[in-house]
Amino acid sequence: MLGQQSRDSLRLLARIPPMPSFNSLKLPRGQSTTLVLSASKYIFFVLLLINFRSLPFAWHIRVFLPVLRLRLQYYLLRLRILFRPKEVRAKILADWGEGLCPIGANPFELVTCVDDADYNGHLSNSSYAKALDAARLKLVLKALPAFARSGGWMALGSTHFHFIREIPFLRSYEIRLSIGAWDHKWMFLIARYVSFPKNRHSQQLGTKNDSARLSKIPTTSNDFPRILLSTPAEDLTTPATPSNVTEVDSNLQAEKTAKAMEGLAAAQSRMLESDGAVLHCVAISYICFKHGRITVPPGVILPCEGFSKPPSTAAAAPFSSTNPPPHWKKAQALRVAPSGSMPTFAKFLKGDWRDVPEDERWWEEALDGPIEEQRKANLEVLDSIRKGMEGARFIG
Repeated sequence: MLGQQSRDSLRLLARIPPMPSFNSLKLPRGQSTTLVLSASKYIFFVLLLINFRSLPFAWHIRVFLPVLRLRLQYYLLRLRILFRPKEVRAKILADWGEGLCPIGANPFELVTCVDDADYNGHLSNSSYAKALDAARLKLVLKALPAFARSGGWMALGSTHFHFIREIPFLRSYEIRLSIGAWDHKWMFLIARYVSFPKNRHSQQLGTKNDSARLSKIPTTSNDFPRILLSTPAEDLTTPATPSNVTEVDSNLQAEKTAKAMEGLAAAQSRMLESDGAVLHCVAISYICFKHGRITVPPGVILPCEGFSKPPSTAAAAPFSSTNPPPHWKKAQALRVAPSGSMPTFAKFLKGDWRDVPEDERWWEEALDGPIEEQRKANLEVLDSIRKGMEGARFIG
């Protein structure tokens, strides 16, 4: 009986058609090599496409692209006025350079946005830093064009990241970089990595202007993001003592604790900006400004670029390029002919500002009042991070 079943099984297996097989050894040698090379070529190009941002010079191109754009605009302008008289050409170029300055702007309301996308499934920690490099240089060119034209440069002291939640796969995100505070040496920049929910993201892509995309509320010491702004566990009470606890009380307390933890997790994940954007990460950068090896105080540079406190009366028109603040003529006199030049301006930044009597230091008056109050409040928060990191060097 057993033998009959075995024979029936063998007959059934014999009726199954053989599976097709591919024997690369039977292919001609040249054709086999061609297939391998063709597959390797496509795999190589796919890997290049996925990692194109890590290719040689990719970081340099991305970071210095704003500089190249400004250079291109400058050379095109020179080409257009090539046949104008020398004095006219000099005035046009000077007006173009001065027009780049943020005249009358509040330093805490200037925001630079950089768009990017996560396409590798997870944005690595190093990617946050590389994207921030481009945003920092873009902000400096936007906020300090005259300083850059005079030969100044920016030095990065440190950057601290606070990761809140990951950026989802293929989600476009935005880096919002703004000035947080400054002291006699350092300027503190705040970067917010945000994204929009899918139902809002398409609306935001339609607007390219930075100011139109973001209505920035002036930052105060209470505006700095924290993981938990309010706790949903306000109804938690101290657990009862073992002598008074019952099984019902224990279950009720456990249920309240579970709900509180769920609310806590939900509160941490709903880090929304004022315009509905989801906050993923906050980064604080400390930068200083140099002319050669000389450090230039940010409080001297900012008024020279046109930054100013708002008008003293609310009814007055806000300061702008058509309605410049009172100190703007003094700043232009340092670098615009006939009274000034770029070498004169550079000399002022390198140390001649120290020779100005204290009662004639117009740059201090330009940023006093509400700007100075906000600077001190923000600095109290931001400088504590720097001091904490410096103190950590002596631990252990």
